[in-house]
Amino acid sequence: MLILESKNGPGASCHFPVKIAAVKRTPSSLNPLTLLIVSLVTLPALTALADDAKKVGGSPTPENKSATNKPPAEPKQESGDPSAKEEAAAKLLALFKEEKSITNTLGMVMVWVPNGYRVSRYEVTQREFEQILKTNPSKFKGDSRPVENVTWEEAGEFCKRLTETEQAADQLPKTFYYSLPTEAQWEFYVDEATLQDAITSYLGDRKQTENVGGLGPNKYGLYDVRGNVWEWCSSPVARGGSWRTFEDWLAISFRFVGTPGARYEDIGFRCVLMEQSGR
Repeated sequence: MLILESKNGPGASCHFPVKIAAVKRTPSSLNPLTLLIVSLVTLPALTALADDAKKVGGSPTPENKSATNKPPAEPKQESGDPSAKEEAAAKLLALFKEEKSITNTLGMVMVWVPNGYRVSRYEVTQREFEQILKTNPSKFKGDSRPVENVTWEEAGEFCKRLTETEQAADQLPKTFYYSLPTEAQWEFYVDEATLQDAITSYLGDRKQTENVGGLGPNKYGLYDVRGNVWEWCSSPVARGGSWRTFEDWLAISFRFVGTPGARYEDIGFRCVLMEQSGR
């Protein structure tokens, strides 16, 4: 009921019943405590129904969704596809049979020479030697310096291990191998290398080796074939002179006959890469 003021003046008031439109609410027969109990009882049932609906028509679980975004896994084969391996081996062999230079797994550039084999562009560095034999016997340390103070046996072992490592990784054909050069091979690829591009004591008394490749190459693109360090050949003979060499010892024809197990602080080596004869 609203109270309306009469127009008869202040202080006079009358009470008139006024009807107001309102939404009719039906009183609940359940009090708040009863509603709470009913909700708690029915909640598990509703949750179970929702879970059942997800299982029937809902989205897949995260694990399943992730799996559908990936291609189906290839069946695992223990030994690989024989035909694929044979094809890869044939391609590798064809690559090595080409008359051109290659770079091996150590980053060594193996330069093709017309006599039918490859020669490492630089003398074997200390970094390369250590990667294969896990040791560095050099007196004058430096990753880019030639390894020296190395025995003839260790030089040969380096070539053997490098061959095995690359063949095991399918990076070198089974018919190719690294080796120390023969003296005949060294005499061929030294060619007309001059003392101008040789690290020696010809013009002054040097005290140690220098980084490989510091001076110019010969006509085959090979560096330090004379000077820096003497180079072991496949016989225990070293050729080429070194940082401490002067006068007659600098002649290309000079041969230093060493002891296979001895160490010399001015003898190192370089590798040749060849194919087995008859292949």
